[in-house]
This record gives sequence, structure tokens and C-alpha cells, in this order.
Amino acid sequence: MSRKVVTKDIVVVKVGTAVLTENGRISASLIESVSSQISELMPTRSFIIVSSGAILAGISKIGLTLSPQELDLTTKQMCAAVGQPWLMSLYSDAFAKRNIITAQILLTENDLGNKYEYQNFWRTLRALIVNNIVPIINENDVVSTRELMPVNPYVPDYVRFGDNDRLSAIIATKVRAKSLIILTDVDGYISNGSVMKEIADIRNELKATKDKPNRFGRGGMKSKLEAAGIASKHKTTTYIVNGRRPGIIRNVLSGEYTGTAVFPKGSSTR
Repeated sequence: MSRKVVTKDIVVVKVGTAVLTENGRISASLIESVSSQISELMPTRSFIIVSSGAILAGISKIGLTLSPQELDLTTKQMCAAVGQPWLMSLYSDAFAKRNIITAQILLTENDLGNKYEYQNFWRTLRALIVNNIVPIINENDVVSTRELMPVNPYVPDYVRFGDNDRLSAIIATKVRAKSLIILTDVDGYISNGSVMKEIADIRNELKATKDKPNRFGRGGMKSKLEAAGIASKHKTTTYIVNGRRPGIIRNVLSGEYTGTAVFPKGSSTR
């Protein structure tokens, strides 16, 4: 296959577990909503999805009554093993209706810390993008034991993630994405009771924010701000928005978003 060049703007969309949740279970209709918006926009942009939800998908499939945060590590990994194939099938089916092919990529920090695996990952990701295939990336919760192990000293800081918010930012910066859209279940970054439309200095907000993960996902608002801080250093604009709002991805990319924007360092706001 001849080497192709990416000619369209790249958008990374991070989908939080809560965005895909309905009545405490993974919802096919909510995955359909995200997939349909991206499909409509693909003629003019390339998309990468970083999607959480494997553990909750497993819980849904098995029929457990506990939330992901209430499970021990081994049960979480069991649920991820059951849930990841089903989660991917929901995405695959939703995109297939629109004649779009998807691809699954599962990562751990060690994958990005190993020189050869690191190079192979980026080469494969680029090939998927230039061939109009939508990569769907998730942390490999089946084998990741980050909660039980000390920090690996051989994994450099620039590829450390530990949650999908930070992972989405690392990917966005590496592929030089124009936009990183973080879909969550709140309307944006809330300060003094209202949503901040723009954040000029991410450092101040990070100091004032403590992470409070909900019962379905690991990352709270602080991890989203950390992701935005990573992206802002590499000319990528981050939008933290409510992924449950109809048409929110379309709205963000048309400049009509309702949420919080973090612009690249040194750039002027809209």
C-alpha cells in the first residue's frame, strides 16, 4: 500500500462512561448518537474516538448490580474482558449502518513506553486515519494493574496516562489534532456556580479543582483539565462539553458549542 498523507483536520473525541450510560447500563442508543454525529462530519474531518465504558458494558452484560467503582480489581478486569467486545460491536454496528469501518486499539502505559510498540502504534493509527477508518481506542483494563503497582520508571512522562482523559490528550497532541472534544455528563467546567466558557490559565483551575469521579468512571473534572493542559501546549483546542446534549459534536465543530473551551497557549480566543 502506498503511503498516504492526512489532508483533513483530525478531531479526537473522548467519550466518558457516563455519556453512554442509561439507567445504570450501557446504552446502544447513546452510542448510536455519538456515532451518527461523527459519521455525518467525516467527509470534512478525520476522527479518532477514545472511549471508556468496557467495564460497565461487562457489568451490563453479566447483570451485576454494582457500579464499576464498587468492584474489586479482579472483577473489574473480568467485566472489561466481557464488556470490551460488546462495546466495540455496538460502535461497529452503528458506524456500519453508514458504511464506515471501525478499528479497535487497546493500550497500556507500557505499550507507549516501549520504543518499538510505540512506533508500531503510531504507524498503525496513521494508516487507519488516512484510509478513513475510525480508530476506537481504550485503555486495556483487562491487563492493566496500575492500581496495584508502583509507577513504572521506564514509562516517560509524555506517555503516562492512567485514564482515558489523559490518554486522549496524548493521542491528540501526537497526531496534531486540531480539536479534542471531551464528552462528559456535565455542561463544562463549573466555577462559582456557572460554566466557564473559556479557561485562560489552566494552572489556576487545576489548583482549585479536586477530582471527584462519579460512580461509573475513573476520571473527574481535574483529569479533564489536566488533559486540556497537555493539549494546549501542542496547538490543540480542548472542549469539555455535555455529551448527552443532542448534536453536541456538530455544535462544537460549527462554533456553537455550550461548554468550556481551553485554547492553545499563545493563541487568541475566538
